[in-house]
Amino acid sequence: MSPSVLLTIHLFAVAFWLGVVGVEYLLERGRAHSHQHGFNVARLHFQIDTCLEMPTFLVVLATGLALLEPQRMSGLYALKVAAGALAVLGNVLCVVPIVLRKRAAERQDLGAVIRYSRWVDRISATAIPAGLAAFALGWALP
Repeated sequence: MSPSVLLTIHLFAVAFWLGVVGVEYLLERGRAHSHQHGFNVARLHFQIDTCLEMPTFLVVLATGLALLEPQRMSGLYALKVAAGALAVLGNVLCVVPIVLRKRAAERQDLGAVIRYSRWVDRISATAIPAGLAAFALGWALP
């Protein structure tokens, strides 16, 4: 596959991933409206992750690794790679509380849903800015 095609796939996947994360962010902001709404957010976020986000960040990871140029690993390029890796790592780590929260929602365990929601928030507070930084650096660098 040519590097330009690979880069196009990578950028499309990154943009799609950021869109999915944006939808999840909006969804998460409304989870405190009621107990039932919080349980529904937990279930829906799990579905979004398994059907959209996980496959997309795997495409981002695979294409990013294929595009990696180790000889350029310094300065802003290294920062872009590190930020992208942190965003992917954050999404991998977020799978655990997303799955546990869905299970808690199925049991109607509000305390556990709230606890796992805090985990999601903490991980997202690092992963989302890292993903945005990697995206911005990717556009800025030749």
